[in-house]
Amino acid sequence: MRIFIAQTLDGFIAGPNDSLDHLGPFHGVETGYDAMLAQAGAVVLGRRTFDRIFPTYGWTYPDTLQGCVLTRRELPVTTPAHVAAMQDVKAIARRYPHAFIDGGAETIAQFMRIGAIDTADIFTLPVRLGGGVRLFADQGTLTETWTLVDVRALDQGMVHARYRIGPRR
Repeated sequence: MRIFIAQTLDGFIAGPNDSLDHLGPFHGVETGYDAMLAQAGAVVLGRRTFDRIFPTYGWTYPDTLQGCVLTRRELPVTTPAHVAAMQDVKAIARRYPHAFIDGGAETIAQFMRIGAIDTADIFTLPVRLGGGVRLFADQGTLTETWTLVDVRALDQGMVHARYRIGPRR
């Protein structure tokens, strides 16, 4: 599984009140998102992220891409049929081993705790928010080795760093 996500210089993926306004100026930057989606076996979202995006924008991923929302609650009836609601992170990791996790921080943390994430594409935006939702929620004493595979400067001052995540120590 992998994460492919943007954060600010001060480590936030969303601003206060889950605002994503800071992402707007960077929407035209080529990040390789479409190529990543073409390789992904599925997309996994946390319920909070799903509820933030789906009512306004609908399902924003290709219809050919399987989806999963980490939740105990039923999904809206307007949710596409290829999007499942599941609550067991281990079962999700087994079912979708080549998925990309599209947020949020709590969902990422749950998959990191079980060692399911092996690749992280982190895009750092030249913006400071000063508050909001941090990319890495408090995970206690979790030690992993992250190996930098590639780093690139992108347009508008964005930096893309790709890491391979090694086993826990």
